[in-house]
Amino acid sequence: MKITRGEIIARSLTGRCPNCGEFGMFQNWFRLNKRCSSCDMQLEKEESGFYFGTTSIGYVLAIIFVIIPVCILVVMDKLSMWTGVTIGITGSIILCVLLYPFMLCWVIMTYFAVCVQELPQNAEDTQS
Repeated sequence: MKITRGEIIARSLTGRCPNCGEFGMFQNWFRLNKRCSSCDMQLEKEESGFYFGTTSIGYVLAIIFVIIPVCILVVMDKLSMWTGVTIGITGSIILCVLLYPFMLCWVIMTYFAVCVQELPQNAEDTQS
């Protein structure tokens, strides 16, 4: 394999293309390019790309970093219930919006770290 799992993880976590290592995966904060602007690798693997995986990651992060701490503060009577609900909803939305590109990178990294041969540069090796 030309590109190892370690390289895929390092590239993806820094927002770079797992295939060529160049920046150019994102069209904007909420959208991947259909293809990498440097190596032309297809980034969207389904009709809506990798976007469905980000929902699961967002839920887990919101539960761990917003909902559970707010629930603890409500139970300890540090916050009223309605203040806790408001902070929980608002905090979860803000967290997911701020981390959305990183969640996309995480999903892409997971896919290509598991399916290393799916990268065009690694597929060339297996065909030779």
